[in-house]
Amino acid sequence: MDADEQRLRRAFLPVIIADGSDAITRETQRVAAVLLPFVKRPSGWHLIYTQRPETMPNHAGQISFPGGKAEVGETVLEAALRETEEEIGLGAEAIEIIGRLPSFDAAGHFRVTPFAGIVDPDAVMTIDAHEVAEVFEVPLHFLMDPSNHIAKQVTFEERSITVYYMPYAGDDGVVRNIWGMTAGMTRRVWKRAFHDADADVT
Repeated sequence: MDADEQRLRRAFLPVIIADGSDAITRETQRVAAVLLPFVKRPSGWHLIYTQRPETMPNHAGQISFPGGKAEVGETVLEAALRETEEEIGLGAEAIEIIGRLPSFDAAGHFRVTPFAGIVDPDAVMTIDAHEVAEVFEVPLHFLMDPSNHIAKQVTFEERSITVYYMPYAGDDGVVRNIWGMTAGMTRRVWKRAFHDADADVT
């Protein structure tokens, strides 16, 4: 186990949610979950992202992690794994869940729980073209470099909030801009795993 994997395995909360923190905080919310899929390649660790098709009615073209709403009777972990298999073809047998980030209230009336998983590097990903335009990987060393976290102040529902952007130029020459909630979760990994010991890790 290399140093990056050790940091990741220590960074996340236990998979089991014993305090009910994944539950909705207001009546208008829905429970949702996403998976942060880490994979080790010969060049090092990467994080897998998806890009939504431009034709989707919501969040068109946005970069995200696989995930979505929990179905009736489904736990948040079950939702994250089901959505991951539906969207990019990775079944639970190809993923080792290593923990989770704290649940949070997201724009759009969702209570989101992000899980972290290590993906079998030999697993084959097959996208559902109705939900995913492409799957791509970003080196962990790029994402965990705070100089690549660009903060901007935006107004949302009459409040000023800080939104982070992480524009990444891939080997194919395409610049993919990771931002918003997805960048926020990525940055939370940095704060918990790669920042100094005084970091706010709530």
